[in-house]
Amino acid sequence: MIAGALSVVVALALAGDPPDAAAVPQAAPPSVNAPSVNAPSGNAPSGSAPSGSAPSGGAPSGPAAPAAAPAPYVAVMRPATDDPLLQEVSSRIRSELAASGFESRFVDCGEPTETRIPCPGPEATASIALGRDDGIVELDVRAIMPDGLELSRHVRVLDRDGGQDPSVLAVRAVELLRDLRLNARRRPSPLPSSPAVDPEEPKIPAPPPPPPRWSLSTGIGVLASPALGEPGIAPALGARLAAGAVVSPRWATVLTFAGPFNSTFATAPTAQASLMQALGTLELRFRFPFRLVRPFVAALTGINYLRANVSSDSTNGLPRISTAWVPLFGAGGGLSYGLGERFSVGAEAEVFATVPDMLLEVDENGKNGVILGRAGAPSVLVTADVTLMLP
Repeated sequence: MIAGALSVVVALALAGDPPDAAAVPQAAPPSVNAPSVNAPSGNAPSGSAPSGSAPSGGAPSGPAAPAAAPAPYVAVMRPATDDPLLQEVSSRIRSELAASGFESRFVDCGEPTETRIPCPGPEATASIALGRDDGIVELDVRAIMPDGLELSRHVRVLDRDGGQDPSVLAVRAVELLRDLRLNARRRPSPLPSSPAVDPEEPKIPAPPPPPPRWSLSTGIGVLASPALGEPGIAPALGARLAAGAVVSPRWATVLTFAGPFNSTFATAPTAQASLMQALGTLELRFRFPFRLVRPFVAALTGINYLRANVSSDSTNGLPRISTAWVPLFGAGGGLSYGLGERFSVGAEAEVFATVPDMLLEVDENGKNGVILGRAGAPSVLVTADVTLMLP
């Protein structure tokens, strides 16, 4: 070791340079941070890395790869209120979008403002928002096309159109998004970059006219009593007035006044007789469900008023007047034909009996009374009328 050092000093002295203690080679401590530099020669020491290779533990050489662009998606705006219906609809919208092949995310944008803010972000190619106005659910659907065209729709869904059904609302929102995309593809020429708003308001049909509840009728009637073992009463013509109330689509009540019905009787030259009748009835009708020609059946009750005027030898030629009020019970049936929404024409036949039945008698030449006619055992009333229906 000492001999080696002395030989170096002697060599330096012969070369004419003074010895420098700093030039004496010394073993340098290994550097931890600096990478080792390899010799350019092909005889690299064993264990050294090949030229151009990255040092052990360092970052790979070469430019860094660019980050992947975020995938486009449909933004489903989270409802601002804790409305259970809107919350469920939002979840179902995401399911419908996934079934249709759309990527979607929930997005919170806070309260809406008048100015356009970057929400939900440039990566969102469409957005669906839910809200309520006066209890009606509103759908706001927006789609941005690759050329920058923005289309939107604002739809109010009424309750009768499915406004309370989460499934209907979710399907409607996704269908609106599809329609916006199809409309953008079918447009004949590029449109300006300004947003095009296509509002869709619910088309509310005109309300149907109120169903009729009252009816007024007028017409004529013929009253007669058939001869069943005893003389009857010949047909007599009279007027008819009626007012009705519709209880349900099948049932109605009708109050009727008919008369007067005047009948005369052929008697001996010394006797004369006439009979006047008037009816007041209350009917309960059942109407069969047909559109134009509507048949019906009815049960009825009421009062039969009779006024007899008889003059004979027994009255010395003076008229004898007698009156009676008797209850009646019966049934009937008929049909009506509609003339538009308010008018109809109809016909009805009623058969009723009075309790008791009434006899019209007259004395001739001092003999026993002769029966001229019998009423109410039974009697038949046939009417024809025109009816006006009122709301």
